[in-house]
Amino acid sequence: MRVLQLVTKRQYRGAELFAADLSSELLKMGHHVLFVGIYENDSDVLEVEGAVNCDLVSGKKNSFSIEITRKLIKLINKEKPDVIQCNGSDTLKYTYAASFFIENIPIVYRNISIISEWVSDRPKKMIYKQIFNRVAHVTSVGDEALSDFIETYNFPRKNAEVIRRGIPVKNIDKIAFSKKFRKEIGLDNSSKIAVHIGNFSPEKNHEFLIDVFLGLKDQHPEIKLICVGSGILFDKIKDIVYQYGLEKNIYLLGFRKDIPEILAASDCLVLSSKVEGVPGVILEAGTQKTPSIATNVGGVKEALIDGKTGYLIDDFNIKLFRERLIGIMENEDLRKQLGENAYEMISKGYDPHSNASKFEKLYHRLINESISST
Repeated sequence: MRVLQLVTKRQYRGAELFAADLSSELLKMGHHVLFVGIYENDSDVLEVEGAVNCDLVSGKKNSFSIEITRKLIKLINKEKPDVIQCNGSDTLKYTYAASFFIENIPIVYRNISIISEWVSDRPKKMIYKQIFNRVAHVTSVGDEALSDFIETYNFPRKNAEVIRRGIPVKNIDKIAFSKKFRKEIGLDNSSKIAVHIGNFSPEKNHEFLIDVFLGLKDQHPEIKLICVGSGILFDKIKDIVYQYGLEKNIYLLGFRKDIPEILAASDCLVLSSKVEGVPGVILEAGTQKTPSIATNVGGVKEALIDGKTGYLIDDFNIKLFRERLIGIMENEDLRKQLGENAYEMISKGYDPHSNASKFEKLYHRLINESISST
């Protein structure tokens, strides 16, 4: 089977990492995979070993591009994939346009978020509703995101399902890497690390975490916040950190590839998002037995069991968030138990091979249905 995994950019972000992990598993199963970005990524390009890795154009286009459509049609006609999976709205937009000029190939859309939060105006919603008429099947990261998608677009329930992300488990010596990591960023072993991993964008709500740590600065200076990632708000958040004199409490590391190692070295993952589907970073933290504290939005509750694998915070309650964080940092037994519970949860429902097998089965069914209808 030949599978085209189409992503917005080949970058180290949620949707793209999911598509890359799935591609790796499909390759192990003996399938041929094309891992293709619509737009070329400037740096830190994500590649899938063994796949055909390429991009369509050099820079992002602000309006609809005929050039991208033509290049996608040319790629599809040359490589002849049996199925196309779209991971992101731009990938779907251009696949829809290309679908009128290629033979009948099933299109799968991967829904990773609460889509109603992103498509609010009626004209845009009507356009995408038309686009989804040419989508054979929708897979969603979780139940909350799926229900929201079906309601937003009145999409047929029989053509949609939840297939959870497979989370690879990397074996890491937590104690050894913890010492190494603290030394790297200039912290002693008595420091407690809360880590945030994510793009510096409005929906990730970094300013909420700054407010949390303002209240920890004097009484709990040993609790540090490490932020990993890049994005349009990076410089703004950096300026706020210095404005409040928090440069010894909050460390901004920028882009990193060693995410599993950083999660293993941390005492807790924190997430303050305004919008989320099922955040993969919470699941990744669980693979390293690291508990999480997160704002209760979207499908976060599908990745975090309150009081068992970490804590959910309703209504962006800064005081409660801070109290929960102190509680985890000051109680080693609690921290370990929450981490063990998180690891157990991941082990049961997020096996990469098992979840890739579900995609494989889906692809085969759609391909057979497509052949039968011609």
